[in-house]
Amino acid sequence: MAGKKTLVHPVLFSKHFKVDPKKLDAANLLDPILNSDTKLFIDPLLIYKSQNALIKRDGRKAIEKAFNDVIGLVDISAAEGDAAWKGAFKALKLDERPETSLGYGGAGNSGSSPPAKIRTGILRTAKQIITLGEKNPDMIPLMGLFEEGVGPDILSDMTTNFLLPVLCEITEQFCAANAVPTKAFGAKYSNRKLPENPHRPTEPVILVPRDLLRDLPLAADWADVSRVVLEVQEVRDAVNQMFGNFAQANVTDKKKAVREISLKSVRILRLILKAVAGASESYDEKADLDGYYQFRRILYQDPNAFAGMLKPPATMDAAGLRQTVLDIIEQFRKLVEDNNMWELLWNGTSHRHERASQLLFFAVATVMCAVNNVDISPETNSGGGPVDFKFSTGFHGRLVVEMKLSKGTVESGYKNQLEIYKKAAATSAGIFVVMDIGGMGYKLRKIERLRDAAIAAGEPASDIIVIDAKRKASASKRKGS
Repeated sequence: MAGKKTLVHPVLFSKHFKVDPKKLDAANLLDPILNSDTKLFIDPLLIYKSQNALIKRDGRKAIEKAFNDVIGLVDISAAEGDAAWKGAFKALKLDERPETSLGYGGAGNSGSSPPAKIRTGILRTAKQIITLGEKNPDMIPLMGLFEEGVGPDILSDMTTNFLLPVLCEITEQFCAANAVPTKAFGAKYSNRKLPENPHRPTEPVILVPRDLLRDLPLAADWADVSRVVLEVQEVRDAVNQMFGNFAQANVTDKKKAVREISLKSVRILRLILKAVAGASESYDEKADLDGYYQFRRILYQDPNAFAGMLKPPATMDAAGLRQTVLDIIEQFRKLVEDNNMWELLWNGTSHRHERASQLLFFAVATVMCAVNNVDISPETNSGGGPVDFKFSTGFHGRLVVEMKLSKGTVESGYKNQLEIYKKAAATSAGIFVVMDIGGMGYKLRKIERLRDAAIAAGEPASDIIVIDAKRKASASKRKGS
């Protein structure tokens, strides 16, 4: 897609290095995708809750020292630009860490440095807070509450930089215990022997404990921040008095409200810091609402389960591509409707996010094409979104598949989003798949009318396919009923 980094042929750490993924599970480490990023982030607030032995022994100390160093230098700085200020600026390490394969980087991610103004903004706010009378180092991981531009990637990269020696030791220990080949990467990585990323051969792979990860660090997740802050009566009253109904404000206004009320009252500031610092929970891999762990399981499982499901396209042209993609979707439909794959789209009685459906389809399509020697390559934005199929060799045909949940914005997805994706992929060919989890209402009828009107006008129209992904009774219950 235009402006998007896409992922083709995802390569799992476990698969490349021939490690049983159960070993990673047992060590509670994320199995990274070596040629892409996973949209999970290290939340600095989770360091104190991690059960990893090295994080408990050394990681917490490293984080505390790093935050105290920054606060201590800002505290003694008399003016911006003096020696102490420059020391704090240098100590606040925000450089991107592609070695963990986390965040927004997309496929083929490489590290970069955030603008200097973000570091300066954090230090200025820290100085204001210190001047107010609060020197709690916990203000640093919570800067997402106060500073524009301090998003989940900045908070995650900052924490990774401070934890880097400990994460390198965790990786080295795991690799030594599981016969993963390693090499020395020098003092930058504490002279640890680490596995080399085949897609970035000058950089190592660094493994991360799963209990440090969230889909968004709490300080950047304003849905959670609002919930936590509003639970404190005194904070709620103060904010509402200043800004009206905080619960109905937009994100920009909420950040402004929290910042202004915090910087006017050290007592309110302390209440907010305490409330938010204790509320963070790691990404729930059992619920797996975004499907990141399900995605890995499909990629790692025995591909022979998908053997014989596809045949190579009869012709290497747009018609052949379209028919093959329709065949892939049909096989996916059967897996969901008839082979209980619908279960991967639900967590109990709650459906997983739309991204989970998109990633599941992408994983199935990837494995299905590979095991059946079908020479087309599905690719996707690393965070989910549409799947763009193209012939791997011999032809430049492309086709976009967009997948929406029936409870989502189905009409807008068909009318607007899919057309944008098709234009970005330079194709008029598209297939719109609706995962029916209930709540369809009149949405299907509306998009069918849009399709029929386009056909009647002689314009290209995207196919519409509905897959029944609703929760079903177990096979034994269905048989006995």
